[in-house]
Amino acid sequence: MNTAIQHELRFADLGDRRLDGRLAQLVSALADHPNASVPQALGSWAAAKAAYRFWDNDRVTPAAIRDAHRQATRARLPDTGVVLALQDTTALSFTHHPATRGLGHLTHRTSRGLLVHSVLAVTADGVPLGLLHQHVWARDRRHGGRRTRARRATAAKESQRWLTALQATAAAVGPGRTVVAVADREADCFDLLAAPRPAGLDLLVRGRPRRRWHGEPRLLGAVLAAPPAAAEMTVPLARADDRPARMVTLVLRYAQVGLERPSVHPRRRALVPQPVWAVLAQERDAPAGVPPLSWLLLTTRPLAGPADAVAAVRW
Repeated sequence: MNTAIQHELRFADLGDRRLDGRLAQLVSALADHPNASVPQALGSWAAAKAAYRFWDNDRVTPAAIRDAHRQATRARLPDTGVVLALQDTTALSFTHHPATRGLGHLTHRTSRGLLVHSVLAVTADGVPLGLLHQHVWARDRRHGGRRTRARRATAAKESQRWLTALQATAAAVGPGRTVVAVADREADCFDLLAAPRPAGLDLLVRGRPRRRWHGEPRLLGAVLAAPPAAAEMTVPLARADDRPARMVTLVLRYAQVGLERPSVHPRRRALVPQPVWAVLAQERDAPAGVPPLSWLLLTTRPLAGPADAVAAVRW
């Protein structure tokens, strides 16, 4: 058995030592043969039947297994420095498995599968530490269109997953640590940025392009682009289907702003502009015929100087 996996699952508590041992055996075998079927990975049909009985046991739940890993992750968190809590959602497609039950639609109504929202803890240098939270669900058929969703409360939408994950992150890391929850543009939700947070936990979110500064008719990006640059930095841009890899020089501008309330929100009258720091990172000297990069970041972490803005972009 893989001793590293044994150590990782040392906090497992399924209510029976035999179940805890079986869990370590299964994870070890499946990790050693990630592309194999269950009988192939376990070496025999008898071992496979034992695995199926294990999964069918009422004491064995995904939450209990994840909790073992989460405790191991917490034990790896550094006592000092910044921990980044990276949030993102993954789609698992089982469209070509029509007999599978309990699935929901994905991007297209004809695609079927599950959605997985995870929070991965990493160091400020990007070294993975483990999962702090994970939620799996099947999308309801009543998911609704974009216009319908815009007028519903966040708690009744999939957007709630960002707030739930933030609460779970706070509970997992505990007090006394400096944590920055990092998420892409899909998490640019006013309710998330305005959500109560314990001391030491901040947000860093890629902003939507049509965000506005309270009291300013122009878009936030246009306002930030006017002042002189505060810093420059060079970052590697990975290859994509429509572009080769290249090094990019970014010009940074930042300011503390009052984020305007969303124009459509069920509680708009009760909302107040949200104070955040905004960073605009724009590419200088982009190759001919290539649209220059332009990233708008929103963070609740105070930016005391250009070095803090550079750190936010790197994170």
